Amino acid sequence: MKVSYDWLCHYCRPLPPPSEVSELFTRLGLEVDAVTELGGDTVFDLEITANRPDLLSMIGVARDVAAATGAELNVPTAKLPPTGAESVGELTRVSLDAHDLCIRYTARLVRGVTVGPSPSWLADRLEGLGLRPVNNIVDITNFVLMECGQPLHAFDFDKLDGGRIVVRRARPGETLTVIDGTEHELTEEMLVIADEQRPTAVAGVMGGLATEIGDRTTNVLLESARFLPAGIRRTSRALGLSSDSSYRFERGIDPAVVGWGSARAAQMIVELAGGELAEGMIDVGQPPEEPVEVRLRPERASRLIGVDIPADRQRAMLAALGCEPIGEQKDAIVFRVPPSRPDLSREVDLIEEVARLHGYDKVPQETTMPVRAVPDQPFDVLARRVRDLATSMGYNEARTSSFAASDAAERFDHWSSKPNILRNPVSQDEPALRTSLLPGLLAAKRTNLHRGVPEVALFELSRVYGRSGDGPGERTCLAFLDDDGFAALRGTLDVLFEHLGLADRVHYHEYGDANFAEGASAKLTLDGRTLGLAGETTADSTAMLDLKRPTVVAELDFDVLLEVAEPVRRYQPLAKFPPVKRDFCVVVDESVTWAQLEECVRKQVGPMAEQMGFLSVYRGDQIGRDEKAVAFSLTFRAEDRTLTGGEVDQAASKAIQALEEKYDARLRQ
Repeated sequence: MKVSYDWLCHYCRPLPPPSEVSELFTRLGLEVDAVTELGGDTVFDLEITANRPDLLSMIGVARDVAAATGAELNVPTAKLPPTGAESVGELTRVSLDAHDLCIRYTARLVRGVTVGPSPSWLADRLEGLGLRPVNNIVDITNFVLMECGQPLHAFDFDKLDGGRIVVRRARPGETLTVIDGTEHELTEEMLVIADEQRPTAVAGVMGGLATEIGDRTTNVLLESARFLPAGIRRTSRALGLSSDSSYRFERGIDPAVVGWGSARAAQMIVELAGGELAEGMIDVGQPPEEPVEVRLRPERASRLIGVDIPADRQRAMLAALGCEPIGEQKDAIVFRVPPSRPDLSREVDLIEEVARLHGYDKVPQETTMPVRAVPDQPFDVLARRVRDLATSMGYNEARTSSFAASDAAERFDHWSSKPNILRNPVSQDEPALRTSLLPGLLAAKRTNLHRGVPEVALFELSRVYGRSGDGPGERTCLAFLDDDGFAALRGTLDVLFEHLGLADRVHYHEYGDANFAEGASAKLTLDGRTLGLAGETTADSTAMLDLKRPTVVAELDFDVLLEVAEPVRRYQPLAKFPPVKRDFCVVVDESVTWAQLEECVRKQVGPMAEQMGFLSVYRGDQIGRDEKAVAFSLTFRAEDRTLTGGEVDQAASKAIQALEEKYDARLRQ
């Protein structure tokens, strides 16, 4: 945005010298790309951020400067000249057929104008900003554009078929030759300004050659509109056309200046080109939105900025920006934000404006950085503990992709949630968000296998995503993969639970799933809640995953562990008395699980049974067809004395008797 110092002086007086104004722009957050001396005038080339469309006009820049310096802001009055007897509605019509792309469209009509060169002051103003003067009518529309930021377009009214305007989408096959002489093919996504027969302008981008203002023009239809920014941006990119108008429409214009800009241009046309203005203005579309109201707590603003700025001073600064104070509450001032400032929607936005106008250079700078000890979060403590345990047991941490193939996401969907399918996936082979960590770990296993690493032990702690009746959701999971068999994997999990203080609260239950082998899989619960699963892949799953032999995996709900785990182990004194160990082998029905055996023994023996460990399982000709022999060890210890052999034999006999009574078990000799 180019800003003329001389032109700026017409709206904001008194102004500091140009060198100080350049520094002022920088303090206000307006980057000065270049400063040019031009015929006694100074022109600043400002870099305007996308959130400040109000600064794409001379008045907008003047308002910021006046608010920062305390200078008086003088906005010219748009005073309409006397009008003719006929109204604009009697002479022309406007049909709005694309309400989704055109928010508001207005039209005025000036008849009997004389087109000619612009006066020198007007031509000089435009040339100072890098615009080429064309004629008085076109130059006026450009002048008003630069003055208030409202793009305008003037049509030769007599060249409009039917003497009317139709705001619609382009039709298939339509073309338009624009004022730069290039022809463009239009699509149905593009908004055009048309007459009864054909398009006459690409809305918000560029006018058509057929209806441009020329030396023989006598009647002018003046357009002032508000278009959907996204539609203008899309059309401008598609056609490769850009203009000062499209640049502003793409960023959003001030709804309040649609009518003001039209009146200002009509006033100047009658003054500089003569003619008679038809009474009234055609206005179709939506009225301007209600201004946003935002509360500001002056005390909080001073605290955040670090400078005590009086409430009256804050009110005055914001009022100078156009924010109208409309009321006060206990500790706050309520402001009505002008529609020209869409970037001001929250209290912190107003606080930022107060700091900007007060001057960032006036905010004291701390020479020391305060340091405050922050305790570790429970998640970080537990995650660090789990990672240390896993790596100490020989596992390597893996980080796999959050995306998965649809069939993999559904196959391992054991959390009772459905996969989220992405509309625009990064890879067409992986269009879903993962619902489990297992597909990623198995893929990593396959990659290692193909690269000559037959055995791996991996773990991953990360998030999975799913969709249920309540909508999309996510959870943190912990997964393991190794090649040492199901018993070894259970040992890994038991060590984990013991270190987290959960050994007596986690239980294993029989689990059936098409992905896991029968008798080598389990569902895990913690205090009755589902914790996860563990199992060995079936032959079919192994072949489908292109693995050489079955692999064991486990996946736990880390969020459940986080609620109850004790990542920092409590101190326990070493036992003072020696243990006594006994080994047993019982024959039970195939349906009896290890968890049932363990529960029965511990319930019978009580605290004397310090540990019950699984040794092996046998199925063969020496026992019944539907039976199995389970070998286990029992470690007995008392806290207050050394156990005698008789006490241990008596406790063991009770345990075996309980198994015989409950599960028809028998000791295998």
